[in-house]
Amino acid sequence: MNSQTPRIGELLVRIGALSEQQLQAILEHQKQTNRPFGDLAERMYGVRPDQVEQAWVEQYLSFSTAVDLQTQGVDAEVLRVLNRRQAWQFRLLPLRREDDEVVMATCSEKLPRAVNFAWNRMSDPVYFLIAQRPQLEQFLQEHYPWPAMEDLPDWHQLAG
Repeated sequence: MNSQTPRIGELLVRIGALSEQQLQAILEHQKQTNRPFGDLAERMYGVRPDQVEQAWVEQYLSFSTAVDLQTQGVDAEVLRVLNRRQAWQFRLLPLRREDDEVVMATCSEKLPRAVNFAWNRMSDPVYFLIAQRPQLEQFLQEHYPWPAMEDLPDWHQLAG
């Protein structure tokens, strides 16, 4: 992580979930316990999990992982790592393998769920790229066709 990347604690202070004093206390405790910052913030000061998640997503998005899916190739072989239900439920589009990782696209709104799914259900490490949700859903429809998706109320806005 470079010096330009905001840290979880700084982001939690920025949104008002922690004070500067609480941030420092967590950092001191973290040195002793080696526990994840978000876990300590929740346990020590009652920071809500969704606030930690929000800060984590903001931090991840600061890594400049946003992509235009038109510029990404999709390897048909890697599409097999997910079934259609998983792809749509978690808004995940496998793109390719790079070394020992599966590169997948998701959208910022679904990033926390996508990460949880990948960590708990996939045997390969996953690297996430962030796409705009309408474009992601367009690509999902192309690679994991689901005719019922066209019946959703906002599908025509997304496709149009």
